[in-house]
Amino acid sequence: MNARAVDPASHGRTRRALGLLLGRLFGVAGALAAGQLIVGLIYLVGARAITPATLGLIATCVAVATIGSTVFDAGLTALLIREVAAGALERQRAAAIVGAKRRWTPVLALATFPACLAIAPTVATGLLLGCLGVVMWEAQTGNGLLRARERFTLAATAQVSGRAVGLAVVALMVAVEHPDLALPLALVAAFLLEAVLARVFLGARSARPTSQREAAPYYRAAISYGLASLAASAQQLDTPLVALGAGAAGAGLYAAAGRLLGPLGFLATSLGLVAAPWLARARRDELSLRHEERRVFRIAWLLAAAPLGAALVGPPLLPVLLGPEYAASGVVLSVLALGSVVSTLNQPMSIILQNRGRQGITAIAISIGLGIGLVATLVLATVGGAVGAAIGFGLSQVYILIHLALAVRSVRLGKATSPPRREVDHPDEA
Repeated sequence: MNARAVDPASHGRTRRALGLLLGRLFGVAGALAAGQLIVGLIYLVGARAITPATLGLIATCVAVATIGSTVFDAGLTALLIREVAAGALERQRAAAIVGAKRRWTPVLALATFPACLAIAPTVATGLLLGCLGVVMWEAQTGNGLLRARERFTLAATAQVSGRAVGLAVVALMVAVEHPDLALPLALVAAFLLEAVLARVFLGARSARPTSQREAAPYYRAAISYGLASLAASAQQLDTPLVALGAGAAGAGLYAAAGRLLGPLGFLATSLGLVAAPWLARARRDELSLRHEERRVFRIAWLLAAAPLGAALVGPPLLPVLLGPEYAASGVVLSVLALGSVVSTLNQPMSIILQNRGRQGITAIAISIGLGIGLVATLVLATVGGAVGAAIGFGLSQVYILIHLALAVRSVRLGKATSPPRREVDHPDEA
């Protein structure tokens, strides 16, 4: 027979699987949309009460906290999500490894406190923002453990609840005429409540934290994930360089556009959160894995429409939302949105390579692209202000796209013939 018979049962399973994937995707996307929208409102309320220069200094401190949290985590959360979803690591064991990492959080605090005190416009805001790195790591780690257990609703509840409280805090502080403290206190409160709720939803720990010696193999295996995770912080990492090249006011214009773009990238972010454990479950069946990878690619192309729409409406919209002082942020938003279109297409390729054990390739691509983007951001911010800095972000994403596309093509065509190295030797399997 030349024609292949279609198995109705198989076709039905495929449709149900697609429905489940899309249901999770849009469920997480809806929660992220709400969370990111609230963050955008927090910045909107806070920005209207302060000058662009003050916003630039605060945004720079937030970038320091975000980068510090990402570097401190070093990819551990992403690795644990993959290992738990693939059934290679017990859930309680993952929580015990996180407990071992938690013992090192004073190191993160010692790194972020001096930097924020030196950068922040006042000592009080510096002290608040110095706490942000630790509470941000706690929130993101708790959220990751919930997602590893496929408890997406609880993860979303913790996140949205925390950010809703943050919005209430920023509005209250502006109302009582403490605008300089409004944004820092709101951000710390939002992540702190999210972290507390995530710990509550995870339940009482049945396993004590592992020793550092037992956790060390996971720390080492996660390093490539950690480098790749800097992609999510690329826009945050740009902010200090914009301040250096274009001044605090330029950084404020750049930060305002970047934060308001956040809600429009929620679909791509949700794809990463849902697709990573989804693909991990199919790792041992090559035909099924390829099928799921194609499905994720197709979804990514659809999701790229969201930032593309933002590029069109940015210039007329931002002056209305933030006031005439932020008029230049509209063009910045358009340029950043075009870069985010490319970033959205990078998402499935990064997940595919990481799931196949090629996270080292992903880390190299992102590290080089990030380096190119940072240099371009500093140079272009010096000569072109916030708009030039946004072009630098786009250049980094284009390089990452090309590098990852070539790597995925090589893997899928079978040119990468050596099997992926097993990243972690699980002590409990010995």
